[in-house]
Amino acid sequence: MKWFHSREQNELQQYRNQFASSYEIEEAFADHGGYLYWIALLITGDAESASRSIVNATELCSKNSGVFRDWLGRWARSATVRIAIAEVREQITKAASRYEFAPYGDSYQKLLSEDEIAALRLLDPQEIIASLGPLARCILVLRGVQHASISNCALFLELPRRVVTSAYCEAGRWAAAQTKAAQIC
Repeated sequence: MKWFHSREQNELQQYRNQFASSYEIEEAFADHGGYLYWIALLITGDAESASRSIVNATELCSKNSGVFRDWLGRWARSATVRIAIAEVREQITKAASRYEFAPYGDSYQKLLSEDEIAALRLLDPQEIIASLGPLARCILVLRGVQHASISNCALFLELPRRVVTSAYCEAGRWAAAQTKAAQIC
């Protein structure tokens, strides 16, 4: 690239240095493995599917050359969530009918705090899986843990906002009761 001035070449090199290598991407998945597994397990409800989701997300991301180093953790979480949801998409869609006419109001709309997320992580994942259906668990992760908006959750899951809101209200009320009980003990 002889036609670039030296300043332009330096800027181009700095821009290229912002992207993570496939090794760095795989390392990010390894570094966040426990958290990613927890997220995938809550969504899929199955240990084998959760593990497969992480493997598939790692492969997908390591082939992608446009990931900024600063975004690796978030990118790993996002990819894991997408793959895990794809694993159980049919279950989530079937579960949506349960929330179609469920009342929701504004009884539980807030995002989970870092303390509430930490308290949830201390619970046995099987307890969460047994207590909440696939859609409620998925929305708990998307909205409560990942802090996606209700609109983004609805678009991503291709479900009406009302259904997503109802599912999050159920999951949020359950999570609040569990984290409150954990704080008392």
